[in-house]
Amino acid sequence: MNATRDFRIAIADDHPVIRHAVISALTGIPGFIVDAAVKSGKELLQLLSEGTWDLIITDLTMGTAQDDIDGLDLIARLRKRYPDIPVVVFTMLASDDVLTRVSRSGVAGIVDKREGIEEFCIAAREVMQHRRPYFSAKIRARLHRSDGNKKDGGKAALTKKEINVIRLFASGASLTEIARQVNRSVSTVATQKSTAMKKLHLETNADLVKYSQVNGLI
Repeated sequence: MNATRDFRIAIADDHPVIRHAVISALTGIPGFIVDAAVKSGKELLQLLSEGTWDLIITDLTMGTAQDDIDGLDLIARLRKRYPDIPVVVFTMLASDDVLTRVSRSGVAGIVDKREGIEEFCIAAREVMQHRRPYFSAKIRARLHRSDGNKKDGGKAALTKKEINVIRLFASGASLTEIARQVNRSVSTVATQKSTAMKKLHLETNADLVKYSQVNGLI
């Protein structure tokens, strides 16, 4: 354990009840200090630019603001800007495609929010005190099942760009707005949306929105 100072933790989640519960649990662990808790990806990135941090705990999807940064894009930015700070993701994400991509993005751990507050504490201790990655029991089971489905010839996996496009579209952004946000042409965005829908066997925009809701993308 850190012998000179407490571990400083930054938390990001758009649900106040969850933020408070995690803060209360983690501050009960000797040597752990939650110095800040924010409600969006943009606020998290701003926060991390100030001071020294030891652990980032963040939700994967936070609200639907079109100018916010979350999902795989947020994880990619965190790993690029702060490669030495471990990131633990806590989520209710139901999409195995996205979950698999998160697990391969360099994060130090993933916890399912439905597993209880003690699971967050275990993850924090494993990552910080024992320097080991931690994936909760439900997450491990889903990743194992997802790997098995791919070996058995299941649905083709969505790309990171396809996931981002359908998430933004389901959040209410038009193809033009998405193209502007991701810095790609409207035709490219439209193709990525169409390809994603074919992979998911979705026929209508309503189906896409429902899929995104059910799988925790929005």
